[in-house]
Amino acid sequence: MEEDEGTEEQERFSHRQRLKAAVHYTVGCLCEDVASDKEVQFSKQTIAAISELTFRQCEHFAKDLEMFARHAKRSTINTEDVKLLARRSNSLLKYITEKNEELTQFNIEQRAKKKKKLEDDKTKSLAPAEAAASGRDSLALSPGAEAAFGEGRQEQADSPERRMKLSAFILSF
Repeated sequence: MEEDEGTEEQERFSHRQRLKAAVHYTVGCLCEDVASDKEVQFSKQTIAAISELTFRQCEHFAKDLEMFARHAKRSTINTEDVKLLARRSNSLLKYITEKNEELTQFNIEQRAKKKKKLEDDKTKSLAPAEAAASGRDSLALSPGAEAAFGEGRQEQADSPERRMKLSAFILSF
């Protein structure tokens, strides 16, 4: 039992160290960009200090977001929690709100496309089922295809000519 707890603790520590390393790397890259733009130098100690402060601030943000969600009796953090966290910075709050609206609009459009596709697929799959239910043979054509091949033809469903026409019609899609 103690070994499991020790292993779990080591995994948490290792994960935390990897996150810190990722933050440190990102801060280093950002400092290099600023240094080249502003023609200044950042010492390794400065980059390390900025990295540590950034990591600690992210930890505080994570705890605050958890508390906001818990206060709302939710187990999932949502955009309203993030907006509440960003409320002190008007520009950040505005940016987050705009991005949230963009994502919402995109999701609405995607749902509409998906719904339309499902309806189209349903309509296409109902046509053969309706033909079978109405007693027409399995090689019966849709009204549009019947018009293309001559409505009311007296060819039998099994005739090779009708099969060839059907095959050509299907392959044209």
